[in-house]
Amino acid sequence: MTIRDILLPLTSYPAPTGTRAVATAVALAGDLAAHVSAMAFELDIQSPIGLYADPVGVRGILAADRKTSAANARALAETFEGLAGKAGVSHDHAVAPCPPLEVSTRLARAARFHDVSLVALKDGDGVGQDIAERLIFESGRPVLVFPEEPKGHLPTSFETVAVAWDLSRPAVRAVADAMPFLQRAKQVRFFTVVDDKSIKEAGLGDALAKHLARHGVEAAIEDVRAGGRAIGRVLEAYVAEHNIDLLVMGAYGHSRMREFILGGATDYVLTHPPGWVLMSH
Repeated sequence: MTIRDILLPLTSYPAPTGTRAVATAVALAGDLAAHVSAMAFELDIQSPIGLYADPVGVRGILAADRKTSAANARALAETFEGLAGKAGVSHDHAVAPCPPLEVSTRLARAARFHDVSLVALKDGDGVGQDIAERLIFESGRPVLVFPEEPKGHLPTSFETVAVAWDLSRPAVRAVADAMPFLQRAKQVRFFTVVDDKSIKEAGLGDALAKHLARHGVEAAIEDVRAGGRAIGRVLEAYVAEHNIDLLVMGAYGHSRMREFILGGATDYVLTHPPGWVLMSH
């Protein structure tokens, strides 16, 4: 499969997606020669207070928030159009009204008709994390998350790709979803944190290498020890140590009352993305 169709959610409220993040997403789409569709929402924020009972002026405050969201959504669309047009990247965008609680659901539905979604994450950004979680667990498609304000250089092409490998179903799915990136990369590394989970099957490295070779992918396969560190920090350290452009990993979690209780590594990466991370479930 080739990546040809990308979804780019744009957050309008409370903190709008930054111009740098939009430019990064457009540049990646250009490198992939893919079409990118941006989606922004004018949040229809309604007051739970009755029509005549509003002693503290809540409705007025929420009306101002609705105007802010609408203005941000339109500005984001204009920014996206300008950047994509200047870069010569095939693109389209949509701006629509939407209740806040329906944003993630609508995006997950839209993501099912795209090859991959790109989600920019801010530190402490609950809105972005909720969108990423919903896309990962409900869209049936892979999600590429990246830090909106990276600490270092954030590449827009992936020459070195690493896969966090543990033979689990999510990891296997992530490898399949990442195959277009693995085939384009100059260097591919598979690593297993051997003191995190027990993987007793023999010959897995050979079987994995043969499978990858049939897809034209030559990969280094290695074991890594956590040494008492949380698995999220192990992944973060591996990315930094080996100058990884893209980390591929399976995501773990289950739904309870429409909220996701995430595994440690998944939660850590969505809170502190070490760079580009492709996540599948």
